[in-house]
Amino acid sequence: MILSLNKIRLGYALSSLLLLVSYILILSTNRRLQREKNWIVNNYTLINKMGDIKMAMGEAESNVRGYIINGLPQFLNGFYTARSNLVTLHGEVKQLTNTDPVQSANEKRLYTMTDRRLSELSAAVLAHQKAPVTLKRTTVGSAQLAQADSIYEQIQKMTGIEERLMKKSITKLNNFYTSTEAMTILSLCMALIAALYAIFTFNSQYRQKKKANSIADQYRKELESNVKELSDKNTILSELKGIEKLASIGRVSRVVAHEVRNPLTNIALATEQLQDISCIDQDPEGKLLISIISRNSARISQMVADLLNATKFIQLDKQKEDVNKILDESLDMAKDRLLLRKVQVIKSYSPDLCDVMVDKERIKLAFLNIIMNAIEAMDGRDGILELVTRKEGERCIVEIRDNGSGMDESTLQNLFEPYFTLKKKGNGLGLTNTQNIILNHKGSIRVKSEKDKGSTFTVSLNLL
Repeated sequence: MILSLNKIRLGYALSSLLLLVSYILILSTNRRLQREKNWIVNNYTLINKMGDIKMAMGEAESNVRGYIINGLPQFLNGFYTARSNLVTLHGEVKQLTNTDPVQSANEKRLYTMTDRRLSELSAAVLAHQKAPVTLKRTTVGSAQLAQADSIYEQIQKMTGIEERLMKKSITKLNNFYTSTEAMTILSLCMALIAALYAIFTFNSQYRQKKKANSIADQYRKELESNVKELSDKNTILSELKGIEKLASIGRVSRVVAHEVRNPLTNIALATEQLQDISCIDQDPEGKLLISIISRNSARISQMVADLLNATKFIQLDKQKEDVNKILDESLDMAKDRLLLRKVQVIKSYSPDLCDVMVDKERIKLAFLNIIMNAIEAMDGRDGILELVTRKEGERCIVEIRDNGSGMDESTLQNLFEPYFTLKKKGNGLGLTNTQNIILNHKGSIRVKSEKDKGSTFTVSLNLL
C-alpha cells in the first residue's frame, strides 16, 4: 500500500513537472513571436516611409519644373504640398530610427540633403517669379541632377539596410516556426506521458479509479488548451507571412508608380503645350490625337493609383459597429445584382452582440467585394449565398459561403495577387484591396474552395 502511495505521489510530481515545462515553452514562444513581429512591422513601416520620401521628392521636382514651364499655380501648390509631406515623413522616420545608431545617422544625412534640395527648388521658384529663367539653369543642371541622384542613393541605402534586417527577421521566424513545431510535438509527448502515467498508476488502484479518470481528463483538457494555443501561434506566423508578401507587393507598386508617374507628368505637360499650338487646334485629326493621349494618360494614372490604394497601409476611422448590420448594408448595396441573378440569401447571424471597432465604410467595401465575387461565381446556377456570424473567444467570425463554380488549388494560391483575375472585365484588385483592408484592421481572411462545390471566405476580426 505504501509502495502504491509512493507511485501515486511520483505520478503527481511528474505530471506537474511536465505541465510546468509545457507552460514555460508556451510562454517563451509567445514572447519571441511578439518580439519578431514588432521588428518586422517596424522594418516594413520604415521601408514604406523611404518610398514615400522618394515619391514626395520626385513630386516636388516635377511640380517645380511644371511651374517654370507653364506658370500654372496648381504646380506650385503641388510643390508646397510635397514639401510639407517631406517634413512630416522625416519626423516619422526619425522616430522609427531612434533606436538604430546607423539608420539614425543616415536619416540625419538624408534630411540635410532633402532640405538643401528643397531650399534650392524654393529659390528657383522665387527667382522665376521675379524674372523667368530657363528650366535648365534652375532645376536640371548637372549639379542639381547629381544632388537629386545622391538623395535617391541615400534613400536606396537606407531601404537596403531595412530590407536586409527584415529578411533576417523573416529567416529567424521561419527557423522559429520549425522549432515551434518541435516544441508542439514535445509538449504533446510530455502531456501524453503525464496522462498515461496517471491512468496506468491510478487504474491499478480500484478504489481510486474514478479519481484517476478525473485527473486524466483534466490533463487531456490542459493538453488540448496547450495545443490550441500553439496552433494559434502558428496562425500568427502564417498571417505574418501574408503581411510580408503584401509588403513586397507594396514596395514593387511604389517603385512602379514612381517610375511611371514622372513620364506621365511629362506627357501631360507636353500635351498641354501642344494644345496651345494654333495649327493643331485648327486640325481635327490633331485634336483627336491629343484627346487620345490625354485620355490614355489619365487611364494609366488611375491604374497606378488603384494599385497603390490596394496595397498601401491605410489610415482607419474606427468606430464601434455591429458586424451584422454592416453585412446587411453590404447586401443592400448588392441588392440589384442578387435579384438579377435570382440568388437566395440565407442569414445565420449570431444572437449575441458582435460589436467590433472598424472603419465602417472600408470593412463594408471588403464584404461587398467578397459578396460580388460569390454572386458572379454562381452565374447560371441556382445560387445560394449564406452569411454566418459567430463568436470564438475574443474574435468575431464572419463566413460568406456560396455554391458556385469553386476554385482549384492554383487559383487559390494566386487569389489575392494584384491583377490576378479570371473575369473578362475585372481589374484583379478587388480581393487584393479586401485583404489589405482586413489586415489593416488586424484581422485575417482565409478561403476554402473546391471545384464545382463552391467557396467559403472566413473573416476574423477582434471583438470589443
